[in-house]
Amino acid sequence: MRSSIGLTTLFKVLFAFTLLFAAFLTLAIVYNKAFKLKNEVISILEKQEGLSNNSIQIINKYLANNNYRTTANCEIGEYGMKNLDNNTFERVTNTSSKYYYCISEHCSKSNCAVVTNNNIYYNFKLFFKFEIPFLGDLLTFPINGETKGIRLYDESQRLGG
Repeated sequence: MRSSIGLTTLFKVLFAFTLLFAAFLTLAIVYNKAFKLKNEVISILEKQEGLSNNSIQIINKYLANNNYRTTANCEIGEYGMKNLDNNTFERVTNTSSKYYYCISEHCSKSNCAVVTNNNIYYNFKLFFKFEIPFLGDLLTFPINGETKGIRLYDESQRLGG
């Protein structure tokens, strides 16, 4: 009788360890995919030298083609993309709306105008979900990234501009 209780406990511990390992492996794979998507979007912004209708279309098409469907809340003051088929950003005024990704900007000089040696930096935020079958979505995490300084030469590079 004593050995059967020990064997049952051993199976419980082994089962719990297997579940934890599978959860960790799932989290690592999903995080890696989201990190790759974020890096590619940052590369697109840098290659296109900032935001334009063309760069937004490329980003949205890239995310849609890679089956990116995660939405979450953006912070107030950021710009969010509600629909990957639409190429217009929405300025976030409340945190109850869900967005596919968020973007904000800051400049190397405080006025952020088109002047000599002024660079613009885009902060990009993408989301990934940690979900387990039968339990559903457990947590949503943001992944942030920032572009290198992009020379500001046109007002259309600015968000809302």
